[in-house]
Amino acid sequence: MKTTKLLMFMTFSMFVINTGAHAACTKITSSGKWGFSTTGSIPAIGPVAATGLFTQDASGNITGTQIRSLNGDIADETFTGTATVNPDCTGTDTIQVFQSGVLVRTTTLHVVYDDDGREARAIFTSLVLPDGTSLPSIITIEARKVFLRHGD
Repeated sequence: MKTTKLLMFMTFSMFVINTGAHAACTKITSSGKWGFSTTGSIPAIGPVAATGLFTQDASGNITGTQIRSLNGDIADETFTGTATVNPDCTGTDTIQVFQSGVLVRTTTLHVVYDDDGREARAIFTSLVLPDGTSLPSIITIEARKVFLRHGD
């Protein structure tokens, strides 16, 4: 009887430990191909929206493309940047955005990864033009991994 109770206790303990365990976020867990949409506004200019794709590698390097609307003006843009990922699934991205190969702005984002690293949400914390002018912004991003392997 004591052996049975001990075995049941050990089995239950392992179940509780396993269900309470959460993997930490890393650059590796956040790497992959992502689809995203951006919405918000730049108060001095007008509404902003974009949609695009980016790839984040296991070293935190980001490359991507987007189609952006700024107050109704449409532009094709490319971007590169770097991501930091904290164990608590927050992070910071610094992104340089280009039109026809010319730098048009640098943005810093505060990112939160969720759904076991399959989704991310971000808010612009800075938007700086090439001449150093900083623009206030109210812009958020919703992103989701695409082309996942079976079982991800």
